[in-house]
Amino acid sequence: MLRAVPIVSAVFAAGGAVPRFSVVVPAFNAEATLVETLDAVAAQGFRDWECLVVDDGSVDGTRAIAESFAADDSRFRVIHQGNRGSAGAYNTGVAAAVGEWVCICSADDVLLPAHLSAMSQAIDENPGYDILSCNGYYWFPDGRREAVYSDDGAGVMRSWSLEDVFAACFFSVGACYRRELFERVGGYPEGAYGEDYIFWMRAMAEGAQHLYVPQLLALHRISATQKSANLRRAYSSDIESITAILASGALAPGQATAARAAIAHRRRMLLELGPVGGPVVRMLRAMRDLFAGRGRR
Repeated sequence: MLRAVPIVSAVFAAGGAVPRFSVVVPAFNAEATLVETLDAVAAQGFRDWECLVVDDGSVDGTRAIAESFAADDSRFRVIHQGNRGSAGAYNTGVAAAVGEWVCICSADDVLLPAHLSAMSQAIDENPGYDILSCNGYYWFPDGRREAVYSDDGAGVMRSWSLEDVFAACFFSVGACYRRELFERVGGYPEGAYGEDYIFWMRAMAEGAQHLYVPQLLALHRISATQKSANLRRAYSSDIESITAILASGALAPGQATAARAAIAHRRRMLLELGPVGGPVVRMLRAMRDLFAGRGRR
């Protein structure tokens, strides 16, 4: 269920200036990866940020790690709550954020050093957008990196339409959103799978504008234990969410046609996975190739 995310006053309680970015990091039992994630935030070349780490009921060393960063750098803030899942943790972080833009990063992913600088420049040079996303790498357990989108960072900056977003699940690591978008659209749907993609679709269905920045700016960690069952859940969740958006009556005729095609495509993907499912890497590449087939603008 989506609900509005209350936005705090855009001024720090201590009277400090409003940062351009609020990086929100939900963390549940993330001690194995959190240091690397937060080190990457601290190493950003662009310095006008705050980082909110939401400890979502962890029982390992997550809390201590987050608090050590906050003790060393006041731009880090730590929020503790009972376990609500990643969507609930994101919503908590967004509600406490004071930056002009919210940047999303899971506790096992990494923003590369130029990330916030590139996003800030794109915002300055392209006013009027509500969502910015980037290219990045799948990061495998053996250390290999594979570009998510086949332009390998050499593509052009361009708008993406709702039809594009229906066609393929987009790389969301390091995506940046105008903070007020969460209040206007509602927060991440708690209890859903792929909550970031669902939010993205709903926001664009309500008129949010999306800009793709082609630079390779983030790493998405692929777990050695990641299963094709996760892909089945993702496709099933996509079908449910796109169907709900279609049923809302808010889509233009062309968008409705794209929504129906997206539902049909995901049903085919579920059939291809079968009862056991194919390798995760093959499916990730299939999603990348689907994106590559979209029209460039």
